[in-house]
Amino acid sequence: MLELALLSLAPCAGLLAAYPRRVWGAGAAAIVALLGSAAAAVLYAPEDRYLAVGVGIWSVAGSLYAIHLSRREVREHGHVHHKVAGLKAHRGEAAKAAAEARAQSEETQRLHKESTALYAMVKGLSAAISWEEIKPRLEAAVDQYLGVTDFALYVAGMRGGEDFLSLAGRNLAGSPGGSWVTLGRCLQEAALSPWQAHVLERPEKALCVPVLDNAELLGVLYVRLRDASDPRDLLAKASAFAGEVAFAFRRVKLFQEMERLSQIDGLTGVHRRGNFDERMLDETVRARTFKTTFCLLLLDIDHFKSLNDRYGHPFGDQVLRRIGEILNHSFYETDFVARYGGEEFAVILPRAQYDGARRKAEAVRNAIESESFPIALETIRVTVSIGVAHFPRDAATPEELVSQADQALYRAKSLGRNRVVEFTR
Repeated sequence: MLELALLSLAPCAGLLAAYPRRVWGAGAAAIVALLGSAAAAVLYAPEDRYLAVGVGIWSVAGSLYAIHLSRREVREHGHVHHKVAGLKAHRGEAAKAAAEARAQSEETQRLHKESTALYAMVKGLSAAISWEEIKPRLEAAVDQYLGVTDFALYVAGMRGGEDFLSLAGRNLAGSPGGSWVTLGRCLQEAALSPWQAHVLERPEKALCVPVLDNAELLGVLYVRLRDASDPRDLLAKASAFAGEVAFAFRRVKLFQEMERLSQIDGLTGVHRRGNFDERMLDETVRARTFKTTFCLLLLDIDHFKSLNDRYGHPFGDQVLRRIGEILNHSFYETDFVARYGGEEFAVILPRAQYDGARRKAEAVRNAIESESFPIALETIRVTVSIGVAHFPRDAATPEELVSQADQALYRAKSLGRNRVVEFTR
């Protein structure tokens, strides 16, 4: 009877063997139950055979049910595993989508920040009408829009010439881009045109971008690259930046030219009388402050009324125009030449020494006397008389200095004209 009791436990053993999902364990228990039932039916006495067969049927049926339960568990586990795998995959996709969304949001924020900086730059630059106003706005725009710290911005002909002058820059001490002399030489040695954008590798890694307006070169932007990243993106941004600031350069140049024209006499090309009066006050204050000197020359064209009466006003205008050109080319950029009256000119020579001012006046007188003016079949020569006075030796105020120079001019006229006379008490 012990054998039958053990045989009746076969389904339970099958369930235990099948845990957690081992179908083969339940199958093994079923085989054992089947073999045990057959053995019991053969070996037990006839009076116990029915009991043995009943226990055997129970064991086999229970074992088969254990197989069924195990297989169902396997199927359910597979289904759950599939769902879990799907959830993991979905979570991975969700995480990836979230990362992409964050990256896109950061890119959008970056673009918004750049657009805001660009808008602020354009708005700020549009209000600037001088190089002094535009400089701090350009430096702020480079910092906010390009995000670089080592740069220089050069402008072409800022004072009316053809050279490039430094307008703004930071952190380029010792760099070839620190001055136009070294940068221009580097471009020339590498056979590179400043009219085109370049990525420089030597003598340092940098960008060189032109500021162009209708094919006219208005300036050059130089950016030193500190890291080893691909400079193409920065080059594109720098080119866009240069395109935006070109209009500001053009605007300032136009205002500069308008201001210059408003201060220049249209006929002679020298400064107007109003500018002369302002400059005299400035030079007087400067000389008093720094204990320096300056000289005033007053020039008058000899017999100019007779020239007008005899040859006509167009000829007189020709003489005035040419003398204006001679005066502009005869003095330094720091000197100041103005038309003082109809045929009178005034020249201010800052920090001029007495002998040097006298020699300069004589050289101008000789240059004008050597000039010839053809009209019809004649060749006319013109002379000037020049009066010289020094501050503070001869006067204590601008008005007094003009009066002393005028007295010296009158004396030059009375002595026979075509001469230079210095004021003496």
